[in-house]
Amino acid sequence: MTSEEQRLSEGWEKDFDQLDSEVQTIANQFYDLVPDDWGFGKLDNLINQFIDYRGKTPPKAEQGIHMLSAANIKDGFILPERKEKFVSTETFEDWTTRGIPEKGDVVITTEAPVGEVGIIRGDEQFLTAQRLITLRTGEELDSRYLKFCLQYRKTQNQLESYASGTTVSSFNQTDLRNTVIPLPPLSEQEKIGEILDNIERKITVNKEINQLLGEISQSIFEFRFVDFKTYEEFKYSSKGDIPCGFQVENLPKLMDIVLGGTPTSDVDDYYGGDILWAKAKDVSQEDEVFISDTEKSITELGLEESSAELIPEGTTVITARGTVGETALTPVEMTTNQTCYGLIPKNEEDKYFLYFLVQSRIQRLRSRTHGTVFDTINMNTLREQEIVLPPEEERFEFNSDVGPILELIRKNQNENKSLHQLRNTVLPKLMSGEIRVNDINFEDLEVGNEV
Repeated sequence: MTSEEQRLSEGWEKDFDQLDSEVQTIANQFYDLVPDDWGFGKLDNLINQFIDYRGKTPPKAEQGIHMLSAANIKDGFILPERKEKFVSTETFEDWTTRGIPEKGDVVITTEAPVGEVGIIRGDEQFLTAQRLITLRTGEELDSRYLKFCLQYRKTQNQLESYASGTTVSSFNQTDLRNTVIPLPPLSEQEKIGEILDNIERKITVNKEINQLLGEISQSIFEFRFVDFKTYEEFKYSSKGDIPCGFQVENLPKLMDIVLGGTPTSDVDDYYGGDILWAKAKDVSQEDEVFISDTEKSITELGLEESSAELIPEGTTVITARGTVGETALTPVEMTTNQTCYGLIPKNEEDKYFLYFLVQSRIQRLRSRTHGTVFDTINMNTLREQEIVLPPEEERFEFNSDVGPILELIRKNQNENKSLHQLRNTVLPKLMSGEIRVNDINFEDLEVGNEV
């Protein structure tokens, strides 16, 4: 047994002799044993610059420079296209008096929600709005290590302990400055950051591929069935000139409509099973074609003793409340609550045609109402929607053409789910020193969900 293995087998000891009493107290409260060549540090001593624009709300513009808010930071990623907002170049120059976020800076949410973290990976300029603080590391702290350390469950517990507020929990810059984190040697920080960052970069690549594949599929749909570019002979209809052989119908001609349901919330035996149970929030926050996951699941008993119904794989789910009109496809047989409708194609060969048809219809309605579709969607809303319906053989041909594209999207989404689980497994083990960067064998890791 090597001296290192001997030391680990005998247990780790915290060497607090060189720590001030405040750091020692916080480290003892929130962290377990760490390797004896590690220390602890307070962010106030490790961060070169805190860029904090809380309390300021700049005027928005139709286009320009992306403005990041708390809604753009989710599960370790910065998503500027989510609830996209912009400021003009003039506003950006006038408002960035406290500092400009740069590549490598870490961004953390201070409110609604508390403690979501991301890192700026590219050279694009951002204006950070309220509820965000940007951190620029000093020489003793690697920025990628900091990002993942702030995601570490034990650091999150510390941040949550600072959170206050009767309605919405929040913490401030002083709280962040007082936050204590485990501090391996810089070379080990860099390796930890690199390992975890590589996992997230692969996730990002898969998302970018899926976005492109989705746009290609949507373009094929619109080329054929919205712009009618492949047709030469037309006839007049109530929807204007349409290709010969097409018909004007209502949506129910193509599908059956199922409204979801909710098992009684105070019966534990109804929840935590194997049946995915989507709410409007699960669909509206999904930025890919298929529903990746749901916040809650239900049991067979919960399904049997409620109005919830199973809907098959390939069903188009549309939100009826909350952010109305968001759509996604079911990746497996699952169910929803009453904030969603399941649009089940009467023929499975119509499932992708139906999805893109509904998406196209929603986009057109939004463009006519300046972004707002409906306050709510009900059965009558869906039943009354007139559509231009191509012949069956052309719909099935479209489904056959885009099917392999959609299956690749599904494959990438499944891979990303596994990569998220891998990151969440490795992160706490690296942050605690349970495994050291030179000892990692990814094949031996048991995948879990706890960060």
